[in-house]
Amino acid sequence: MSNAVVINLREVREIDARVFLSGPLGRIRLPQFEPGQQETLIAEDQEHTLFIVRGNGTAVTGSTTVPLRAGVALTLPLGSSVTVEAGDEGLELFIASLTTPQTAGAAR
Repeated sequence: MSNAVVINLREVREIDARVFLSGPLGRIRLPQFEPGQQETLIAEDQEHTLFIVRGNGTAVTGSTTVPLRAGVALTLPLGSSVTVEAGDEGLELFIASLTTPQTAGAAR
C-alpha cells in the first residue's frame, strides 16, 4: 500500500512539508503577487529557495538588483535577505524554506 500524498499547490498555496516528510524541507509556498506588490524574505533560522514560475519583477538585496522572469531561481543562505517586487505582469513564485540544524557560522 502506498502512502503517497498529492497536493495541488495552486489550490492550497502553502503547506508545511514537515507533516509529510522528514528532513530540512519546511514550508512550501506558491504565492502570486499583483503588479507592484512586494515581499521581503529574511533567512534567519532557515534558508529559502525561490523559483519564478511566471511573470516578471525584481529582487533587491543590498545594492544589487536582479531582474526576475520565468525560469530564474534565487537562493538565500543564512544571514541574507531579499525584497521581491512584482513587475507589470505580476509574479508567481515557488518558495521552499529549509530549516537549518545550526546557526550561521557554527560549523567548523
